[in-house]
Amino acid sequence: MKYGGKAESLLFLEQNKILVPEFFIITEEDYIIFLIKNKIYSEIKTLFLNKQYKKIKELINKQQITKDLKEKIEKNILKINSNLYAVRSSATNEDGENKSYAGQYDSFLNIKKEELFENIKNCWCSLYNENVIRYSNDFDIYGMNVVIQKMIESDYSGVIFSIDPSSETRNYTIIEMVEGLGEKLVSGKVTPTKFFIRKKTKRIDLKLGNLNIEKKRIDALMENVEKIEKIYNKPMDIEYAITNDNCYIVQARPITAKSPLPKTFDLSLTRQKPIIDIEIYYRGEYEGIKKVTRNLYYFKPLFIFNPEENNVSIYYNGVDLEELPEPMYYYLDLDFDKTLKYYEKIKTNIKYLDTIIDNKKELEYKSYIEKIIEIYPLISLGQLAGHFNEMTKRVKDLLIEFREKYDYIIYKAVDYLVQKVKEKLPKEYQEYIDFLKLEETVNNNLPSIEELEKRKQGYIYYNGKLYITKDYNPFFYEHNISIAAPENNLLTGTFTYFSGKSIKGRVCKIMSDKDFSSFKENDIIVTPMTSPKFLSILKHCQAIITDEGGITSHAAIISRELKIPCLVGTRGATKHLSTGEIIEITPRGEIKKTE
Repeated sequence: MKYGGKAESLLFLEQNKILVPEFFIITEEDYIIFLIKNKIYSEIKTLFLNKQYKKIKELINKQQITKDLKEKIEKNILKINSNLYAVRSSATNEDGENKSYAGQYDSFLNIKKEELFENIKNCWCSLYNENVIRYSNDFDIYGMNVVIQKMIESDYSGVIFSIDPSSETRNYTIIEMVEGLGEKLVSGKVTPTKFFIRKKTKRIDLKLGNLNIEKKRIDALMENVEKIEKIYNKPMDIEYAITNDNCYIVQARPITAKSPLPKTFDLSLTRQKPIIDIEIYYRGEYEGIKKVTRNLYYFKPLFIFNPEENNVSIYYNGVDLEELPEPMYYYLDLDFDKTLKYYEKIKTNIKYLDTIIDNKKELEYKSYIEKIIEIYPLISLGQLAGHFNEMTKRVKDLLIEFREKYDYIIYKAVDYLVQKVKEKLPKEYQEYIDFLKLEETVNNNLPSIEELEKRKQGYIYYNGKLYITKDYNPFFYEHNISIAAPENNLLTGTFTYFSGKSIKGRVCKIMSDKDFSSFKENDIIVTPMTSPKFLSILKHCQAIITDEGGITSHAAIISRELKIPCLVGTRGATKHLSTGEIIEITPRGEIKKTE
């Protein structure tokens, strides 16, 4: 990058008619000329090779800004109508897709005109921050540009991730927002209000936090997200500032390394279910509800057969944003006439199934099964209606009416299906009815007895596929799944990066630099919030826990880049945990003290 990440981004955004604060660039060539004209080029090189970084900074700060550069700055300042400025470092190795150098270089806000020269030199000096040099094995000491930018005195500011960086989903944009300047968000000093916005509809599916803001502000931000994603053609990390009716984009860069956040499943039901029943259950729960709610994903159930107890445990991933119940009810209400027509169709299906069962008729399998699957969504949504209030009264009344009058039909209809399938089987297969798949029986394509014996020893049904296994761990690892029973623990937080397994280790509580000496290899660092100074120990810790911050805080960004599990926003880990204690971080983001 000729001008570094920040400057190149601002130039590109401006060229594409995105509103950015007025700015100009002090280039790395300006910096090199400054070194040469002040006759310190060779001296700095020698000091750098001898790792005397503090002396380099002292040497730079002693020098005068050259006449040509001073004239350039004063000429450009006249074009920016502002009392205060932001002076931002823009190194050539900054803001890439694999490394962001988050917080490693220095930038300065609310700078007066007479303070510009001093802070430009401070930005140059940050090339020699020890954190920067440790962070990169390919370090260029002459790669610093500086952006002089109009200081936006923002009403609101924050960071936008055009996709959720801590999840596999690509359907949500996440906006983190605070009042005033955004620096307190990025530094982790404040936990932001977080908006989860479905990209297709621009609807806010979830809001976490107390900040109230007009919907038009969110709409304006989403317009910018669309434009910026389009011009870059990739997922973006965007900083913004809102003042009056203007929405300024302060910075945009590709999202750095995304976390393979585990899918955490909770036990919901335990039943004696044949595979035929499981397949219909899955198709009804997942495929059926997708159709009813305009392709909004629903829970993908996980089924595990336990041969010792001869039952199937049914698990749900209850925390993935794609599984929010509230948006489903929203779509049922959006076109309620259509929902009523669907309900009438379901009643017709029920009459059809009742007639078949009561008269013990033979089955036309395809039609019979499809009618069961069409009914399933109302059963599942009706069961959830008692637990969630984010729906209109007319939707809730309809679902409860269905549940009270008709949901029994599914169990009766599936039992009848299994009975009729069993009657068709050869004698030697009838004892294996619980382990046969629907297509195998309906299409008379039976597997070998040896295959069925293997299924009897344990299987998993997930995402429409059957996996034969006695050892679940390899399956969980391959599919990035964790199993966790609900627990009530003292502390919880939000994962910004997670490896997929529980983490157990010794606490090292760090309240200031002085506590670094108590750190041991593979400790779990517990701190209010990390900063660039932490880098030397972060590379050697097992996990990070912070009191504050969101998915755009320093700890969050560094954890994803270094692939270190990180739990942010616990709101009290440092109060309740002490150095030397042994704790466990569960896949649900819960912290437990262990003996």
